[in-house]
Amino acid sequence: MKPDPHLASLAAALSGTVSGAPALDTLRQLLDVMPAMVGLLDTQRRHLYANQAYLDYMGRTLDTLIGTTVGDILGPETQRNNSAAVERALDGETVQVEGWLPRSNGGNDYVMRVHAPYRDPDGTIAGYFVIMQNMTERRRTQDDLFRLAYYDPVTGLANRLLLVKHMADFHAMGEPFTVVIVDFDRFVDVRTSLGQGFANEILTDVATRLSVRAGSVDLIARISDHAFALLIGGTQDPLAVEERLSTIASLVRSAKTASGASVFLSASIGVAASCDTHTRPEDVLRDAEIATGRAREQGGGRHAWFDPAMHARVVEQVRLEHDLRRALERGEELWVAYQPIVEMVTGGLAGFEALVRWNHPERGNIPPGVFIPIAESTGLIVTLGAWVLREACRQIAVWQDQRLPGSANLFMSINLSTRQLNDPDMVALVREVLRETGAEPSWIKLEITESAVMEKAEQSIRLLQTLRGLGIKMSIDDFGTGYSSLSYLHKLPIDSLKVDRSFVMAMHQSEENRAIVRIIMDLARLLGFDVIAEGIETSADANLLRALACDYGQGYHFARPMPAADADRLVGAEHLPWQVPR
Repeated sequence: MKPDPHLASLAAALSGTVSGAPALDTLRQLLDVMPAMVGLLDTQRRHLYANQAYLDYMGRTLDTLIGTTVGDILGPETQRNNSAAVERALDGETVQVEGWLPRSNGGNDYVMRVHAPYRDPDGTIAGYFVIMQNMTERRRTQDDLFRLAYYDPVTGLANRLLLVKHMADFHAMGEPFTVVIVDFDRFVDVRTSLGQGFANEILTDVATRLSVRAGSVDLIARISDHAFALLIGGTQDPLAVEERLSTIASLVRSAKTASGASVFLSASIGVAASCDTHTRPEDVLRDAEIATGRAREQGGGRHAWFDPAMHARVVEQVRLEHDLRRALERGEELWVAYQPIVEMVTGGLAGFEALVRWNHPERGNIPPGVFIPIAESTGLIVTLGAWVLREACRQIAVWQDQRLPGSANLFMSINLSTRQLNDPDMVALVREVLRETGAEPSWIKLEITESAVMEKAEQSIRLLQTLRGLGIKMSIDDFGTGYSSLSYLHKLPIDSLKVDRSFVMAMHQSEENRAIVRIIMDLARLLGFDVIAEGIETSADANLLRALACDYGQGYHFARPMPAADADRLVGAEHLPWQVPR
């Protein structure tokens, strides 16, 4: 079939094979300098004209291009892919499409194509124009941005954003799914001690092992610095998931670097499944993270399934954290209780232990066992501990002036948390508080747990030595319940060991239990420490501890923790309530 004569004359004029009007000559020159590729084809999809950019892309000259089809140059598959757009153009539409297009000399480019009908003067469609623009660089930039937005650069895994997107797709389709979070225990310590490069290789190795051996999953994502998530579509059998969790834990333990170096690595694993009560897919991820936190609280290297009680507990903790921050900012609700510490032989008052209490305006008294762990985990313990230190030092300075003439100075025991022990401003804070309150350093005894000291033993020893240099006394609290090493114990600049209440309560149960307390007493005397026993509940407890030559004691047998106003009546009293009348 011959092309339409009007189309043929246009093509001839644009091609320069016949002399055209000056306007057509100008148009031809303009088209040849344009970066956009322009081609004119007839209804049989044969080329009639192309500008220079089009010819360069096709690798043809104009005379070798005319009469050929796109399929002749770029292959029949390309022609088939363009067929729908061409048909619409020949039906009178202007169609814009984007996609990958092969080059005649090899490779692919991402090209935007406009197919537009050509009409002769009577309105009949005689062919169509193809206008193309190479968008490869833009597409590559978009791909790079997509990778940055949705993929982890270290492991190549999807990131949290892409995980949530896939979860939303399941949610929109009404498809159930399960999320498994694998959070590496102590990964920060691994990275700090062995370097970021080593840590990245371990992460990459675990990612590869999970991808190959963790079973069928819809997506594996790295959702935080030290956590992966597995998205599993469909309803899952809990027993099958349990078996898969064992495999995952084993894969984590066998992690190695590219050079074959390994490090012991375990993971806390949390599992949550979508259900009808979830209004947002992100809620399932939140539940899995809550379950992961529960597994970590149990000691790590474990797994936990989410249940609604966990969420309620987290919500409660968040509320309490908010209220605790408010209480610290306002300086209200919190108060310090003081429990007497008694000299065991004479029954005389030796000092007090300062214990923080919280009287919530709506919930009443909140036990320390509830709000202290929240303060620890959020870092509020540093602010709270500083407040208690200041209050207790102020109070002991007042009480020293009230004691009986000639009596020994009282001391104030104040608990020091792990966070405070690691606070670089701790020494400066102690100096400031002593200066503000007028308390003598020798009146203050800071209590630290074995676990807190041994977590960073050398650093803790340096801090304690600095505090000891100020004249502050030191005590190991809850001795025997932690994991202290005797090789460190004799290095610690401490004055006292505090026997945990669990040993005191068990003394009457067996000779072996009494022997444990006796050994602690002997060890303390050998190292030059005095001993404080806590949790003394009965006169039998007190008598046995006196027989073991315990130096000091505290517990309900003597007095419960009390407000400062009640403790005032004990300071300077000639006879104390727990002393046997003479």
